[in-house]
Amino acid sequence: MLGIEHYLSFHEEMARGERWKALLARLKQSVVKAFEGQARLAYRLGLRPNHVTALGLAFAILSGLAYWLWSLSPLMAILAPLLALLSGYSDLIDGLMARLYGLQSKAGAMLDSMLDRYADIALILGIWAGGLCDPQSAMLAAIGSLLVSYARARAGGLGLDLAGVGLAERPERLALIVIASWIELTWRGALQLGMLILVFITHMTAAQRAAYAFIALKHGMASA
Repeated sequence: MLGIEHYLSFHEEMARGERWKALLARLKQSVVKAFEGQARLAYRLGLRPNHVTALGLAFAILSGLAYWLWSLSPLMAILAPLLALLSGYSDLIDGLMARLYGLQSKAGAMLDSMLDRYADIALILGIWAGGLCDPQSAMLAAIGSLLVSYARARAGGLGLDLAGVGLAERPERLALIVIASWIELTWRGALQLGMLILVFITHMTAAQRAAYAFIALKHGMASA
């Protein structure tokens, strides 16, 4: 009896997870549609997904440098979150362009994933170097961000898609940093608090993805 209850409970949880993933997918799809015209314009200007991916990394590095110089100039405090937004915008446009024009490839996906990780680290290092958060929070946030991405990549290699599982995918992480940066302009300590929140949600998401993947793989739900 307990085995049947456990089986039913598992499938109820998985069904709820799938409904949540579907809701997030519809929400993101509606957001993405708003940027289709801009992706087409970038393509007509001669840019390709890999170019935009590289631009995203460049914006993230410049943002990290601006965070590092935050206290030296009000201009840096304004530029840092704007450049972080441009990095996230580039990440959106490159994937959208690849889908619109059939330019998706395994090599491109690998490049995008690798450069996104460098971009994540550049932002967090910049915030720490600028004295806007303590080193422990920066280190744990960086580890959490990498684990979130690793969990999805590892599960994907085993035939399981974890897109939409958890709260701390890259757009949400960038949004948190940008919002905390804007608040930091008027309230010193907002980025420290934002980094602590980032630590919590990234490690929670990594654990959630690990548990979801473990149970799904154990029950043979991965695709071949």
